[in-house]
Amino acid sequence: MQSTGRIKSTLHPEASAIVFDSDLQRATKDELPFYADIDRAQAVMLERVGLIDRALARKVLTELDKLQAESFQSIASRPAPRGSYLAYEDHLRSVIGNEASNLHLGRSRNDINATLLKLKLRAPYQELSDELLRLLRLLCSLAREHLETVFPLHTHRQPALPSTFAHHLTAFASALARDLDALLAVHPILNLSCLGAGAGGGTTLPILPELTARLLGFSSKPLNSIDSVASRDLVLRMLAACAILGSSLSRIAETLLLWVGDHGLATLPDELVGSSSAMPHKRNPFLLEQVQGKAGAIVGCFVAAITAMHSTPFTNCVAVGTEAARNVWPGIDHSIGAVRLMRLCFSGLIVAEDAAAAMLGGSFVNAMETANRLTLGGHLDFRSAHNEVGRLVTTAIECGAPSLLALGQHDWVLNSENSPAPDVIARAARAGGGPAPDAVTTSLYELESGIDRAGTLLRDLVAGWSLAQLRSEIANLQQLAI
Repeated sequence: MQSTGRIKSTLHPEASAIVFDSDLQRATKDELPFYADIDRAQAVMLERVGLIDRALARKVLTELDKLQAESFQSIASRPAPRGSYLAYEDHLRSVIGNEASNLHLGRSRNDINATLLKLKLRAPYQELSDELLRLLRLLCSLAREHLETVFPLHTHRQPALPSTFAHHLTAFASALARDLDALLAVHPILNLSCLGAGAGGGTTLPILPELTARLLGFSSKPLNSIDSVASRDLVLRMLAACAILGSSLSRIAETLLLWVGDHGLATLPDELVGSSSAMPHKRNPFLLEQVQGKAGAIVGCFVAAITAMHSTPFTNCVAVGTEAARNVWPGIDHSIGAVRLMRLCFSGLIVAEDAAAAMLGGSFVNAMETANRLTLGGHLDFRSAHNEVGRLVTTAIECGAPSLLALGQHDWVLNSENSPAPDVIARAARAGGGPAPDAVTTSLYELESGIDRAGTLLRDLVAGWSLAQLRSEIANLQQLAI
């Protein structure tokens, strides 16, 4: 390593092994392609304002194309005692000349790395959003198919009320749609360029941050140079959205585990269950447990990130930009996996309609409706009706009667009017967002409209990330005479 003027030796090898990845093969995929795009935009901008000449800009662009074509293998073989960026810059200087370092005019590794994070986040952010949209559309489609499929609603893990399978699916989709909204809410931060903020103090040079922002597909230039390099709340907001999404998925997974387990209300096909190495009869719904495990890991990523950032100074800081930010990648990976597994499970889930009807018919889930109707019929006040129906349920269970109607005569007559069957209740319960098919259809319409809006927002956002303008500017610059 050449002297920096202030530092005359390389970093201690043991320290370097801890904080830098000496194997640049990972960087050829995770970092160097983004450095190259940043440098392309920087070269176009610096040439435009006259801070570098056209000949240097063209040399840089040509060399970056060569590196990209060979997947940056020329850099992968270089030593990296102080990280991948300086190894990358050293390569450009060795090939182009020392003047290649003039690309660094008006910037710092601080704003470069903040920008790189946002560029690198685009693909996984899009993938997670797309996966969540696919799951939401599947849930809505299945709900429309099962508007009339009666299904028990459980409270405290006990059959409680008549419902429908569509009612449950729409509830799941409602929660997940809010999780998608939270994920998409971070896009204005993701779309704000940091390039030009330098080390945190901006620059006196006549650079055009709005141009580099536009060339890299950002919607706007840095607004405050300190905030641009100090803040990684994008990571926290992304992980917070993922953690809440994971919580929703884990609760849905637990519900499905109950359905396919002791309740026997649904089954999963062979390709979505596992066997036991010792017990021949087992069909283990382990993918749902994978969802729950991933959901917990996401929370761990969020806690690790926010703890690393806690009480750090509000400026560029390794604890924030490196140690905290590294948690976003496994957090998003776990989120994508959890959403995808949940989609697969729902796509193969088979409702045991006979078992659902049998559970509804034999668990006195019409008791509340019976109390309501006895009250409205003027027989009793509600609390007295509640207690009397509870007593009748106890009597029915003790004598083995399958329903309240099977008990016979009482001080008043129980019949299908004042003690209706569960499916009748489910079809009639429309107030308050109940399971009645028309009520569920209304909620599905609202859900699907919101999903369509979210899909449009995501498509527009991704379209804005196109580097077509950068390629066009490079083509123009290359064609101009020197």
